[in-house]
Formats: sequence, C-alpha cells, structure tokens
Amino acid sequence: MKQIELSKNNVKIIGRTYTKDGVLKAVMSASGCEFSFTGKKLVIEMGCCESALSDGKECNFPRASVLVNGKFIVKKVIGSRKVSFTVFESDTVQTVNVKIIKLSESAFSLLELYPLQTDDDAYTEPLADKALKIEFIGDSITCGYGVDDSNIVSDFSCCAENAMKSYAYLTAEALDADYSMFSASGYGIISGYTGDGVRNSAEVLPPYYESLGFSYSYIDEGLKPQDIKWDFSNFASDIVVINLGTNDTSFCRHSQDRVEEFEKSYEAFVCKVRELNPQAVIICTLGLMETLLCPSVKSVCEKIVSETGDTRLHYLALKCQDGKLGFSSNWHPSEDTHRNASECVADFIKTIL
Repeated sequence: MKQIELSKNNVKIIGRTYTKDGVLKAVMSASGCEFSFTGKKLVIEMGCCESALSDGKECNFPRASVLVNGKFIVKKVIGSRKVSFTVFESDTVQTVNVKIIKLSESAFSLLELYPLQTDDDAYTEPLADKALKIEFIGDSITCGYGVDDSNIVSDFSCCAENAMKSYAYLTAEALDADYSMFSASGYGIISGYTGDGVRNSAEVLPPYYESLGFSYSYIDEGLKPQDIKWDFSNFASDIVVINLGTNDTSFCRHSQDRVEEFEKSYEAFVCKVRELNPQAVIICTLGLMETLLCPSVKSVCEKIVSETGDTRLHYLALKCQDGKLGFSSNWHPSEDTHRNASECVADFIKTIL
C-alpha cells in the first residue's frame, strides 16, 4: 500500500490544525480534513498525543469521527498512540467523499492524523472551498460540550463532546459554509466559570485568539498550541460569530463593577477581532444559557458602531434554554436546543447577506 499525506495539496484542511513530519494535528473543535478519494481501499490511522496518554486520563483522550459519503464509519474515543480504521474497501475503483472530524475540544484533547494508507493506484483531491467562510469563537456551547450525555450532572469527559452537534457546526451546515471554531469549555472574557464567585483568571480566551489554540497537552515536544502563532490568511472569514460571556456571568453577577469591567474587556476583544478580520461581518451573540450580560454585549456593540461607524458589527440575542427540549451534561444545551439556536443564527446571517 502507498501513503498519502494529509497536506493542503491532497486534502481540504478544516479548522485550526498544525502539520509536522507528515502528521496532521487536529487542534480545535470540529477541525480535521475533507477530500475526495478514488481507489479501492482506504485505511485511516489516527492517535492521541503522547502527553495526554502519559497523563492516563481517559476523559482527556480525543474523540474522532470519519464519514464516507456523509455516513459515519468511525465515531470513537482514541486512547492509543496509533489506531487503524479501514473506512472504505471495494473490488472496483470508486470515488467517495471522506471527512475526518475531531469531535472533542482542544483544551483537553489533541488528535493526530497520520498519512492515509491506500492501494497503489489510489489518489485524493481536496474538495473545493465554499462561497462563505464563518469563524465561531466561544466556550463549551460552541464545543458541543456534553451534548452526547443525557445525565444532567456528570464529570467532564471528551467522550461526551460532539462539535458536529453544536449550534456552530449546524449553522455552517445550514448555510453551506466552510467554518473554523475557536472555543474552550469554561472560558470567558475576564473570568472563566467560577462556582464561588472568585475570579477564574486562568480560563480567559482572548489572550489565545492569535495562536493556534489552547491545550493542557503538548502538540509536540515542549510545544503547546498556544505557543504557535496563527496565520489568519489560512482562513479569511466572511463572518465571525462571538459567543462569549456565559462563564463570565458566574463572576459578574456579584458586582456592577465586574459587569463594567466585562464590558470594557469585551469591547477590547471585539476590536481585536475586527483588527484581525478587517473584511468580516462580526456577530456578537449571547443568551443560550445565561442572559445577565446580554444587555452589556448589546451596549458594547452599539457603542462601537456609534464611535467607529462599523456597520458590519451586529448583536444577536439567543433564546435562553428553558428545559422543554431537555438538557445535556451539566445543564448544557441539548441537541435540539443547539439546532434551534443554529436556525436562529443562520436566519440572522441570511438577513445580513
């Protein structure tokens, strides 16, 4: 069998990834690759990064999927250095579409994709770029945290995450758009989630936005995703959706001064996103799980538009979940709630376009 590297010449890269020595490292939620395969046999090899394996915590092993012609062939937690999956085999040469997607988030899991193993005459081609490109910036909601866990109270585990069921992925699907996600569970603008009201300054997302991502695991020896600068020309977003503030609520609800600090920092982050995405429409949204800071997000958007004349900045309130569609792990949105939210965001984007 021959090998085909997962490079941009052979496949379409999805999301924020990193390549070294022929290994494609899927970092952020729903990152991976997509391609057309022509041949008789296709074997995909993938693995968990060495540092996560060394920790030995199964909850931090990456969850991955492989789809062939839109059908799931693989959906597994990858708990070894390298595992092989024969995802297509035929007596005759056929052409199929293949998509490899990392379902879990970057903070707790990194997925390694090795060169494809194929029959000698097989070849791959990258799928064409779509007309619309959307970046989603967020927290556990964007990650699809716990959406495959029906227990309302559960310990964190990557095996319950499914970014393909998140409102972000579903929005991109509804608009037939290419996407990129930048998200981490528990993270906020000035504070990550806190159960006691004490600031969680360790889990704030803005400092990492200009990097490949964030992870507690090493993507390479001595190197983490946050150590690698992201080249924004890799994905020139037409639309950027920011869904941050849910975790800040746990800190800000205790003081108006904290709300004002949030507004100041939120404004600075939106301006940074604008600087790095000068041509994009920016949509600031909030409300699916918490509504306390919705007025603040709206106020910041109105302030920026008033002061800068940026007519490509918009605010969108999401309907807060009420439980009628169920909950997933730790009171997070259910799959149906994510779908409803995606319809709201997609419809809003259509009105803008």
